Amino acid sequence: MGELAAGALTGLAVGTCVTYPLVLWLTRGLRGGALPPHRRERRARTELNAFFGHRTS
Repeated sequence: MGELAAGALTGLAVGTCVTYPLVLWLTRGLRGGALPPHRRERRARTELNAFFGHRTS
């Protein structure tokens, strides 16, 4: 029984490690090749635009 549980957990871990990047890749392809920028990236870009006086539309 222990081997069955260990095999199931290993299969779940490997399946997740393979499936998650595949889902991200498919999502990126369906959305036009880009995921939305991360929150920190958006904040940094806003701060840089404000510092250099660029206006965002």
